[in-house]
Amino acid sequence: MRSLIAFLGVSAFVVVAAFAATAASLPSRGVAAAMTVAYATADPSDASRVVPRSASGRVVLDDRIARSLPFVRGLATPVEGAALPTDPELLPNAPRAFRAGWHEGIDFPAPRGTPVHAVAAGTIVRIDHDFQDWAPDAKDIALDDAVQLGYTPSATVDRIRGRQVWIDHGKGIVSRYAHLSAVADLELGMVVERGTVVGLVGSSGYPEGGPHLHLEIRIVTSYLGDGVEGEALTAAISAAFDSR
Repeated sequence: MRSLIAFLGVSAFVVVAAFAATAASLPSRGVAAAMTVAYATADPSDASRVVPRSASGRVVLDDRIARSLPFVRGLATPVEGAALPTDPELLPNAPRAFRAGWHEGIDFPAPRGTPVHAVAAGTIVRIDHDFQDWAPDAKDIALDDAVQLGYTPSATVDRIRGRQVWIDHGKGIVSRYAHLSAVADLELGMVVERGTVVGLVGSSGYPEGGPHLHLEIRIVTSYLGDGVEGEALTAAISAAFDSR
């Protein structure tokens, strides 16, 4: 069995411009709010925004901050036979105006019930066997509240992701598999191999998105593709996954 992830012995440093406003200061009404909240941070304690048209993608409060993150390599494609998406709407940092936030994962459209495979070996740290979807009207109320706030509360983001499985691969790398229609007969703390079926494609949490796998590769406190756009983003994602 191959090593779960090959880490290069280098760090990526992102230098970004100064930005003095926080999410709490965003306007929450009218046209100005509708134009602004699409890029609002999901965490009001994080004074940063995703701005895809800027050189770095994310603008933070202090331009002296340098974030050091490991590169990720050697991941398996989670949906057998699927190509890595290139549509910006399916990739990290795409604006999600309906909830005043942005996308932090990679979407793999696939028929409902398609098996979802672990991208690397690791330990299951979350598996939603007892998942309960939104109560009637609860989702619409939560999304409307997010737009009014100017950011998506973390609890709302989690509910939107629906039924999930998370796998800890060590060194700060966690893969999250979301919108699942079902999860495999696995338990917390179990070690799974690369390619293990962890669930089935669905649309739980946000059925309006249709059946697809939402895959997030969390890297310490960030995510794969954070602050990157265009060809640099697709290149970073392609480099993280095996070509075969």
